[in-house]
Amino acid sequence: MAANKLIPHHPEELSKLLALATGTHSILEIGSRYGETLRQMALRMDRKSQRRVVSIDLPGEPPWGEIDSQERLQGVIDGLADIGVDAHLFLGNSRDPNIVRAVHRLAPFDLVFIDGDHTYDGARADWLNYGPLGKIVVFHDIIKPQPGERQELQVWRLWSEIEGDKEAFQGEGSKMGIGIWRSR
Repeated sequence: MAANKLIPHHPEELSKLLALATGTHSILEIGSRYGETLRQMALRMDRKSQRRVVSIDLPGEPPWGEIDSQERLQGVIDGLADIGVDAHLFLGNSRDPNIVRAVHRLAPFDLVFIDGDHTYDGARADWLNYGPLGKIVVFHDIIKPQPGERQELQVWRLWSEIEGDKEAFQGEGSKMGIGIWRSR
């Protein structure tokens, strides 16, 4: 059960994500779509310090990119900058070496939210490229799809391989779930 197209997260899972964002200084989100989840996370950051938000998104690319999302996402980034957040938007594939290098220059991050390409290879690339940059890494859609559901959702495979300090959280009735990994 997703709330709506602007916030495509189960309410309990979104609440958990926002709690993780509370008090942070820096957030990276891969797969920001319309930017509403990013905005909500950013508004929970520690306002007494310099805040940095970085978004990577690929608008208009199926199956996740919405053709009408880029303008709204840019508006979110501009709005965050207007309230003093050091906000950056990278439009393109998160695997693009130029984007990877640019994001590494803005690291480290208190929270990395991986919600981009939900294929195994895409999620794994995001984990390898950006996971080491975060104190906490959150994955969206870690629940294995049932027969007849979208089998291309393969984040669960990666989640099952990741070792370390991790927690799976699934809201009541959710088919998505989030995975939370913490660096040591």
